[in-house]
Amino acid sequence: MRETIRERDTAAPLSGETLRPERRHPILRRFLENRLAVAGLVVVALFYLIAILAPVIQRYPPNQIQSGARDLSPSAQHWLGTDRNGRDVYSRLLNGGRVSLAVGFVAVAIIMTIGTTLGAVSGYFGRWTDAVIMRFTDILLSIPQILLLISAAALFHAGIVTTIIVIGVTSWPGCARLVRGQFLALKDQEYVTAARTIGARPWQIIWRHLLPNSLAVIIVEATLWLSFAIILEASLSYLGLGVQIPTPSWGNMLQDGQHELLVGAWWLTLFPGLGIFLVVMAFNLMGDGLRDAFDPRLRRR
Repeated sequence: MRETIRERDTAAPLSGETLRPERRHPILRRFLENRLAVAGLVVVALFYLIAILAPVIQRYPPNQIQSGARDLSPSAQHWLGTDRNGRDVYSRLLNGGRVSLAVGFVAVAIIMTIGTTLGAVSGYFGRWTDAVIMRFTDILLSIPQILLLISAAALFHAGIVTTIIVIGVTSWPGCARLVRGQFLALKDQEYVTAARTIGARPWQIIWRHLLPNSLAVIIVEATLWLSFAIILEASLSYLGLGVQIPTPSWGNMLQDGQHELLVGAWWLTLFPGLGIFLVVMAFNLMGDGLRDAFDPRLRRR
């Protein structure tokens, strides 16, 4: 009976029958089993969809000033109220999310590019290359990042591009150390030794063998960094060193709300703060789910 079942299961793919995706991909199956991670993914996808459709679903232009509609509480005409300049908070929230999510995404792309490249070079080549890169990384890690961010933002013209570059250039050391550790653990594996034996060049080994086997760690790290980059952007914009008014972002919307009493105009800080909270929480849940899916030994019991 066992042999019959085994033969039937083995022959099924050959007869044209396809396996379900979650059976073919155990990582996907483990991720889908984590309800919190799936919920985080849904929330993130919803936020990005809303950001893309912001020009279509907004009710008013985000910078339109209505002199007779200042500090209005949420109503049928202005769903999330208006600010002290008479601008519609709902429209500014949509467009502010568009800016904040875009800044976070591009900044993380810079972080992962620099961190992965330097970490790979440091971990694979070692010796003086590793010493130079890691000592420079240690110097950056020893300086409070908020001080680096404020200093860099103050030296250059504040804006979206400057905010992206500042976050990306000052936040890569943690990623570099993580990738370096992964490469140190993998570079002495048998398949790497075999690649060296047949004459593969160092960059071929890094690109074709070590980097693909480190991809799981890099993906999880990028997901967690997305939430942190959004918080950094909001912090800089709140301090007036990030995205500048009138361009809306969740950070400068919070700054704009501080001029009003929280009790008297609570909607000015509640909605952008809630947006930051939800998207950061969603990214963290998704990152934790990806980490557990790639390495089931880390799954919580």
